[in-house]
Amino acid sequence: MTNLASIQRILNLEPIEGADLIEKATVLGWEIVVKKGEYQVGDLCCYIQIDTIVPELPEYEFLRARKFRVRTIKLRKQISQGLIVPLPKGKWTENNDVTKLLGIIKYEKPDNNPERYVKPRKPKIWYKKWIYTFKYNYLFKAFPWLQKQSRSPFPKHLVSITDEERIQNMPQVLQQYAGKLFIVSYKLDGSSITIIHSKVLGKSKFRICSRKFELHDKDNDWYKVFTDTNFKNEVLKLVKLFETNDIIVQGEAIGKFNGNHHNLKRDEIRLFNIYVNGKRLNQRDFIETCVKNNIPNCPLYKEITLNHTLPEILKESEIPDLLNPKADAEGLVWRCVEDKMSFKVINNNFLLTNNE
Repeated sequence: MTNLASIQRILNLEPIEGADLIEKATVLGWEIVVKKGEYQVGDLCCYIQIDTIVPELPEYEFLRARKFRVRTIKLRKQISQGLIVPLPKGKWTENNDVTKLLGIIKYEKPDNNPERYVKPRKPKIWYKKWIYTFKYNYLFKAFPWLQKQSRSPFPKHLVSITDEERIQNMPQVLQQYAGKLFIVSYKLDGSSITIIHSKVLGKSKFRICSRKFELHDKDNDWYKVFTDTNFKNEVLKLVKLFETNDIIVQGEAIGKFNGNHHNLKRDEIRLFNIYVNGKRLNQRDFIETCVKNNIPNCPLYKEITLNHTLPEILKESEIPDLLNPKADAEGLVWRCVEDKMSFKVINNNFLLTNNE
C-alpha cells in the first residue's frame, strides 16, 4: 500500500486553460493543481494523498473549512487529487515515507470506524445515566481490566486486510500487464467485513471483523448485518461445498453503511473474496462459485483485456451504479486472471459528487 505522504517526483507540468496563476502537475498517476512556477519537471516534492487528514497547522489553515481533510476537488474545471507541499528538512529520495513525520492520518468515514462502538451511547433514564457515568468515568479508568474487550487488532496472520491499491499509485501496471485478461467487478460503496469460520468442539464458530479490527461483542453494525441477513448460511454453503471448516470470506457491508448510496431497503453483504484452507479463489472461480450457489457478491462488470492509457481506464469507471442506476458507481476493481495482480479504479464523478 502506497504511503499516505511520500517523497515523489514531478513527472509533468501542463497549463490549465484560463488560469494564469496555477498549473497541473503530475505525480505518479495523479493530477494536482499547484501554483505556477513553484515546481519544475523532475523536482522532488512531498505528495499527500486524498482520503487523508492533515494536522491543524498554519500551513494547512486553508483546509479548515473541510476539517483538514484532503479530498478530490475541481479548480477551473481541472480535477486535483492530493496536495504537493515543500520537502521537509533532510536528505530524501523518491518513495521515502513521510506520513508519520508530517502527522498525516487516513480519513475514516463514521460508519467505517468501529471506535464509535467501543463506548455505548449514554442512556436517557436518570439512574442508568448515573451507572453509565460511574462505570466509564471512574470504574473502568481505575480498573481497565474489568471492561470487556470489545475489539482486537485484525487477525493478519489468517488473512490480509482488504484494501486494493488505486491505479494512480501504480500506473506502471498499465504497461507491465498490457494484453493480459482481467475480470472487472463493480466496487460497492460500503464498509469492509471479514467473516472467519472454524469449528470448535463440533460447533461452527464465526469471527466478525471490520476493516481494521476483530469485533468481540455484538453491539455494532457489522454483527448486525451478519445476523440480520443470516449470512452464516452462505458461509456454511462453502463449508459443505469445499468439505472444509477453514473458510474465510470478505466483502462489502452495504446499505446504511456510508449513507445507503445504493438505495437499498435493508443492509446487505456482498462478497469479493473467498479463502479456502488459507488460499484465495481466483476471480473466475470466485464468481462461478457465487453464481452457482446463489451467494451474494459484488457484481461482475465484464472481462477486459488491459490495453488502456491512464485517462482511458479512468474513463472506463465513469458508469452508473448497477444497484442504483440513478447514482454514479463508486468504481471498478480489476483482477488479473493469471496472477494476484489487482487494483481499483475509482470513478472521479463519484468522488466529486460525494465530496470524496
